[in-house]
Amino acid sequence: MDTIEKDRLLMKKLTIISSVILSLLLVLTGCGSNSSKKSNVTSKVKLIKQSSSKKSQKGVAKKKSGSLWNNDKDSHLEDFMKQWGEVMNQTYTKYDGTNNIQTASGMNYPQDFNSATVNEQNVSMAWDKKGTGKNDYNVVAIYNYNKSSSSSITYAFTLADGEPIVLVNEGSGNNWSETKNKSLRENFVNIFDGKATHVEKPKVSSSSSAKSSSSTKATEDLGEGRGGYVTTPEAMRGTWYSKSEYGMKKLVISEHEIAYTDSNGQSGRTILYKKTIPTPDNVSEEKVKDKMEWGDARYVNIHGLQYINVLGWFQTAGAGADYAAHTEEINGNKVPVVVEGGGAGYWTFSVYYPSEDLANQQGDTKYEDLYYQ
Repeated sequence: MDTIEKDRLLMKKLTIISSVILSLLLVLTGCGSNSSKKSNVTSKVKLIKQSSSKKSQKGVAKKKSGSLWNNDKDSHLEDFMKQWGEVMNQTYTKYDGTNNIQTASGMNYPQDFNSATVNEQNVSMAWDKKGTGKNDYNVVAIYNYNKSSSSSITYAFTLADGEPIVLVNEGSGNNWSETKNKSLRENFVNIFDGKATHVEKPKVSSSSSAKSSSSTKATEDLGEGRGGYVTTPEAMRGTWYSKSEYGMKKLVISEHEIAYTDSNGQSGRTILYKKTIPTPDNVSEEKVKDKMEWGDARYVNIHGLQYINVLGWFQTAGAGADYAAHTEEINGNKVPVVVEGGGAGYWTFSVYYPSEDLANQQGDTKYEDLYYQ
């Protein structure tokens, strides 16, 4: 075979080898492309799932950004349950964080949460003071009322995935369900969100009982010069806070009572009565002490506000204390407040807000529509 022929055969082999290599490269490139596409598709699927998950949990994430439950909220709930229990004519016992609550139905909480069901479904339910646990229902407060020696109503205030939910057990074994009581549901959310609570009397449906117990209390003779109760306006009821240079103060206002805690932590209450007899002369110190919580109350309209003016039961000098429901515009929002006034000129002494955060924020801010000395 001559040289020319050999060269032809060599070139032919090289061409074949090049074709094979090129084909292999195309195949490999195609596989890489498909793998890349597959990877991109998978990534998109994951992204969509994550986006959907974030969207569905947006509200929960917002609430989880800070502490979920604290002593301030717990105190606010305790004040509310006291007022609500009075309205419902029920006395509730609060779990103290140490000793199990023993219900008349035979349960012990929080111990028995480990076998509890919700709507007959097995769940994880446990006491969790901060509300940040991994349970289906993290219980932050427990209140129980024994209706009789064998029946009870128990409420578990819970945070479920960061959402406030009130569960109730009315003696049905250890099965719980979400309460249908609108007041409890809405006010627990308000407390969780740092807003004011409002306790309302149940509506009377029968015309034969048109007089509510509230109106009866306002007119009945309670003896010793008490011609019934003075009733606070609904807008005033709830827990309120005021911050001054001396510290934080708190008011808890229910239907016929104003409880207070001053900046030194000293607390007390005044029951609002209609006084029907004049104050006698030379009242003994023992009698004054005995009636320390009795308030001689009335409505007065001053400076465009409707105040409840409260004097001590045996008070004969001084203007007393004055409280009025009001609203102020704060950060572009209408916010309910309670104005505390006093003195001969009904001057504004303090403004109380629905939450400690707002009280701290506003401090001793003075408003143009209020009357200061």
